[in-house]
Amino acid sequence: MSYAPIELERRRIIIQKGEATFFEAAPMSRRKEIQMKGNIKKLVVFVVIATIATFILAATVPARSIQGVYAATGSGTCYVAPFGLDDHLVPINGAYMVMTFTMEGVFTFHPGRTGHIERHTPTVILTPTPFNPASCPLCSLAGDSKDSSDFTYEVERDGSITLTQVSGSHSGEFTSGPLVAIGTYSNDGRNWQGTVSPDGKTIILNGGLPDIITSPVTNPQERIICNTSAVLIWQHK
Repeated sequence: MSYAPIELERRRIIIQKGEATFFEAAPMSRRKEIQMKGNIKKLVVFVVIATIATFILAATVPARSIQGVYAATGSGTCYVAPFGLDDHLVPINGAYMVMTFTMEGVFTFHPGRTGHIERHTPTVILTPTPFNPASCPLCSLAGDSKDSSDFTYEVERDGSITLTQVSGSHSGEFTSGPLVAIGTYSNDGRNWQGTVSPDGKTIILNGGLPDIITSPVTNPQERIICNTSAVLIWQHK
């Protein structure tokens, strides 16, 4: 007989071509147990390596890249308190105006996390109370204006973005309507927050939460809070 295995207690004897070979053999259940433990150890090592790799990758993923010129369109409503706001953001003397506007413009993002805004903003100003139109002819009106300002920006890994207006950089003027008479005007504190798309080609912005805008030159007492939004579409570098 060329091949005949024989199980003898815990030893196996193989007789092949008249020669006998003896070797130790563990029971089948024991071998399966050892194999299962080995598989579990391999699985644990794999999970640990995969977890560490995930954290390393998350730490090294760069922020979404934005650079160049973006066309912008948006709108907003502003709460204007000519005599300022108290600590609870209530207009002093009860005097306020409501200003609504649309916006079209250009946002330019430079590589050094700085940028520049040029805007065109048709505006309507309403004065529900307490002014008498005869004593305040410029409190309810419509007009067109243009303005510009500089900003710095930060982009996080999750795509969130913050634009902070550079103090003293804003300058604007009305180009139509009765406010042409006041000449140029300036604001401070007009900031933006939003989200950058994964490809960096679209940015959605909203006003701060809330930012109190001041008019240090034209009316130092005045305080403005705006609810604004804008969509920016990449054009070119």
